[in-house]
Amino acid sequence: MERINGPAYRDMLQYGLCHLEAHRAAVNDLNVFPVPDGDTGTNMVMTVKNGLRSIEGQEGSLSKLSSGFAYAAVFGARGNSGVILSQFFRGLAAGFAGCEEADCAVLSRALDMGCEYAYQAVSKPVEGTILTVLRDVSDAVRENLPTLHSIDDAMTLMTAVAKVSLEHTPELLPILQKAGVVDSGGAGVVYFFDGIRKYLKGEPMTLSRESVSPQETLAVDYSLFDRNSDFSLGYCTELLIQLTVADDAFDYRAFLTRLNALGDSVVASREEDKIKVHIHTAAPETVMAFCHRFGEFLSMKVENMSVQHTGQTVKILCAPASEKSKVAVVAVAPNPKLQRMLSEMGADAVILSEEAPSSQDFIEAFDRISAENLLVFPNSSNSILSAMQAGSMYKRAKVTVLNCRSVPACYASLPLIDFDSTDIHATVGAVHDTIGHLREVSVAHAVKSVRYGDKSIVKNDYFALLGDEVLTVGDNFNEVTLRALRHMLAMAEWDVITLFYGKNRTEQETELLADAVRGLAKGAEVCVISTLDPVYDLVFTFE
Repeated sequence: MERINGPAYRDMLQYGLCHLEAHRAAVNDLNVFPVPDGDTGTNMVMTVKNGLRSIEGQEGSLSKLSSGFAYAAVFGARGNSGVILSQFFRGLAAGFAGCEEADCAVLSRALDMGCEYAYQAVSKPVEGTILTVLRDVSDAVRENLPTLHSIDDAMTLMTAVAKVSLEHTPELLPILQKAGVVDSGGAGVVYFFDGIRKYLKGEPMTLSRESVSPQETLAVDYSLFDRNSDFSLGYCTELLIQLTVADDAFDYRAFLTRLNALGDSVVASREEDKIKVHIHTAAPETVMAFCHRFGEFLSMKVENMSVQHTGQTVKILCAPASEKSKVAVVAVAPNPKLQRMLSEMGADAVILSEEAPSSQDFIEAFDRISAENLLVFPNSSNSILSAMQAGSMYKRAKVTVLNCRSVPACYASLPLIDFDSTDIHATVGAVHDTIGHLREVSVAHAVKSVRYGDKSIVKNDYFALLGDEVLTVGDNFNEVTLRALRHMLAMAEWDVITLFYGKNRTEQETELLADAVRGLAKGAEVCVISTLDPVYDLVFTFE
């Protein structure tokens, strides 16, 4: 293959995805710590899948298909690796702009732009990560361009350089070297490129049939409802309308006025000849009939809010509608229990996502809220980039993504939010000050044996973490926990100590542990919270 055209690009992406998905578990397992919470491979797979769905079955130029793929990948990006990868594809599309097809020279230019976009996606780029692997690949293609006579040659070089670059990531990032692993995002890139190489060479591939569970598939027990159930809350209705009437036959202001008469929590936005509508209404059929006068529905979604508010699992749990406020909060929760807890604490919208929400998930949550300022609690280091990407795309409110990397940090910070404040900088400053002074110690059991720096962790051992520091290791949970606690008490006097216990611990044994904490930390307020976390048995926070 001397040139890439649109359909060939789509096929290359498809084979890259298949090979990445076949090795998704291997990428997920490249954890720094021996806990089963790695999701880099899953996030990369879901990001690419979202992009491919948008161009499935399409024909056209390389410019058209690469642009359509990148646009959808950016909106569907999940996790830090997914966001960086989506921006890489966005840069590729910019490099392919206006091209019916591309030779090696155009590919080289596009790779350079892809790296530029990927690095710009991170406020403080770190070497020894997926970024380094992408940059090394781009540099190699540019420097060896005179010797590349086909796309096959370029892809063979890209795969080989990516593998070498990946092996060197521990030398650039101390935490990888300490744990004896390579970068997981970089590994995902290697598998993706190798899939494309195999496709071009005609090599046989074992395609994975393992599917990624969509976050939107949420179970509801409809047997809880009957003819006597209360259905007074109405329906959350969302429509994307393609206008088909002439501009002079459509009055947007009159359209909004009528919508406000048909329901509340109305949020509408117009982008050229398309209109997105969100409304809470008792009669969605009336809303749809009205909107149908002006065009056709590209998509529609109607959810019964009475079902949502009976404790059933919903993707985005929203507080009752109110008038437009100064400040609103969007948070992320990994399970329904924590989703309800954060909502009850004042979060206006809480996204349920066991893994990392996509940028589109955040935008959907933003659209459910009417406020001048949106404060976002990603509650995971792996969700910050997708939240920031969503914030940069959102134009109807000012979005501030807080440096909140856990639910316990969100729990400590939410009470500080002044929802009526006109000084958003003071509010953000207070939250970041709380997060900055908060200390978290996590206790988990190891799912495999590893050596981390000078400490050996044997499978099924318990170990306590303070940031990326292993405080203590042992085969007894209580002993490990108390040693970690004494370490923290020696550091400072704390006013509040909270024990967040996971699904593998009971309330009774945690309360007994809390009594021990009260005996050791005289004068400190000690609280116990259930999280149902499947990975960390216990998280201490110290304030």
